[in-house]
Amino acid sequence: MSEPAERLSIGEFSRLTWLSPKALRLYERRGLLRPDLVDEYTGYRYYLPTQAERAQLIALLRRADMPLARIGAVLDAADEDRPALLGAYRAEMIRAHERAVALLDDLASPHGDDRSAGDGGTTEVHSREVAAQAFVSRTVRTTAGDLPAQIERAAAALVGRAGENIDRSSPLVVAYHGEVSWESDGPIDVRVPVLDPSTADGIEPAGSEFFVEVPFGEVQFPTILRSFDAVRGAASRDGNRPVGPPREIYLDGDPFRCQVAQGFLGPARIDPTDQAR
Repeated sequence: MSEPAERLSIGEFSRLTWLSPKALRLYERRGLLRPDLVDEYTGYRYYLPTQAERAQLIALLRRADMPLARIGAVLDAADEDRPALLGAYRAEMIRAHERAVALLDDLASPHGDDRSAGDGGTTEVHSREVAAQAFVSRTVRTTAGDLPAQIERAAAALVGRAGENIDRSSPLVVAYHGEVSWESDGPIDVRVPVLDPSTADGIEPAGSEFFVEVPFGEVQFPTILRSFDAVRGAASRDGNRPVGPPREIYLDGDPFRCQVAQGFLGPARIDPTDQAR
């Protein structure tokens, strides 16, 4: 089968764009860059030279460590919307870099060896009473690598769903119903507070909780595990009993201002569900 002169084989297109055929096939599977023609008999793929600009943009964004899902959003955005998407990602990358630097500075300090994740360290645990809170939620399965992006996407969708009903005086909450690590994928619930309980997916009951303020440099996996261990430990000692899943609480919508909390029943408290048994 003779191909029109303007079409390039995958090998030719690879040399033009400096993208390997393996990468081109991946971008095809993800819907980012489809061949102009796939021969139905041979399966050979052919591209147009005009597709090179899109291919090179994908390559540049990958060099900036942008996830493929977000690259798709950038590529599909209108020209006037693209700078805002790129600017938002740039701001996230700067914050992530600052957070990594803060973590390395902390580990390099004289007390750094005493602050490894999960050792309890010097985390200061506080307790408080909390009021009932209605929320809309989305359940997500995600590993630690995709966790920040998954929380961001779920929260954005929930904020749009809540609309004027959102309770802006209360924080975004992420509840952990299972382990999230490089291999384990939760699940988690992302919860946006709302004013009207009749529109809510659930209501967090009033009660007591232990909480810690997570240092700026530790709002990331795995260093944040130290805070989870601290509140779960407090909720399991001195006659206390953990209630519900541990939670991350994001204050004022800031992804780097975070508390970790665990509900609990004290030794003198009776769980209402126990009375029904």
